[in-house]
Amino acid sequence: MEETHQPVPASPKPAPPAPVSPTPAPPVRSSAGWKAFVIVIVLLFLSMFACCGLSYFAYRGDDFSSVSTDSIALIHIDGVIAGTGSALDGVITPEDILYQLDEALADDSVKAILLRVDSPGGTVAASQEIAMEVAYAAQEKPVVASIGDVGASGAYMIASQCDEIVALPTSAVGSIGVISQIPNIAGLMDKLGVEFTVITAGELKDTGSAFRSMTPTEAALIQGEVDNAYQEFIAIVAEGRGLGEDEVGKLATGWAWSAREAQELGLVDTLGTYNDAVDIAAEYGGIEGDPDIVTYEQSGYGDLLTYLLGVSESLERLGALVPALSGTTGKPVPH
Repeated sequence: MEETHQPVPASPKPAPPAPVSPTPAPPVRSSAGWKAFVIVIVLLFLSMFACCGLSYFAYRGDDFSSVSTDSIALIHIDGVIAGTGSALDGVITPEDILYQLDEALADDSVKAILLRVDSPGGTVAASQEIAMEVAYAAQEKPVVASIGDVGASGAYMIASQCDEIVALPTSAVGSIGVISQIPNIAGLMDKLGVEFTVITAGELKDTGSAFRSMTPTEAALIQGEVDNAYQEFIAIVAEGRGLGEDEVGKLATGWAWSAREAQELGLVDTLGTYNDAVDIAAEYGGIEGDPDIVTYEQSGYGDLLTYLLGVSESLERLGALVPALSGTTGKPVPH
């Protein structure tokens, strides 16, 4: 029997090995990114410390840009006048105004003082204290008042002590009078079922309490205090304006006139703008040409707070850029 040999199939050739991809190099961290970040942080802190220094001098009122020419000291009386408070609260205190007046009087370059008044008034004692100091300052150097929107009540008491009052025709001026307001919420407490117990030593110790009705004796006493303050107000305005007390008394109705009407009544001297008041103050001070305007306001802390809040926001935004600057995003940083 003949043996038949079947052809043996050839073994398949092995597939060529797949090309090996080179291992990707790790992303290169850019030292330039960190350097940029550090530089920005350093610049921010340097500017912050510079602001602290400037704010410190501004708060103290030091004039680090020496004034070599004749100048006018500008003092703002804008807001509510009270014995305590701060400019951040919109409160004018005697302490702040007296400080500025003293600085203006001590500065030999200051030839006149300009009060920029924009206030509805405030407490009697605080207004009187400032008015008395303005009257004293006016004996040493010329003082001019420039009234903006309103110069009423205690603010007018202060302005009346100036050598001249300048106001816009529509400025509200005057309101010579005194008011005391005492609420009575006893009925509300009864409806709420709240009982309020007061223990005092002294018959009149809780006079003015909001939790009970006022007695006739208490009302008479408070009215007497209001009347006394009212007479003080009239006397101060009369002396400052060179008018008789009877004449001022007829105007002391508590009403605020427009400056045009107030001028006819002898409560305002000149109708004009702030710039007009500057020119008038310069004339009083014998200043030729455009005067320098200097201030001694103690407002550095408020400016510093605003600046620091801005720096904080900038740092937060910068923090979001740190990964990109430092090359930690997993992507190569272009060079």
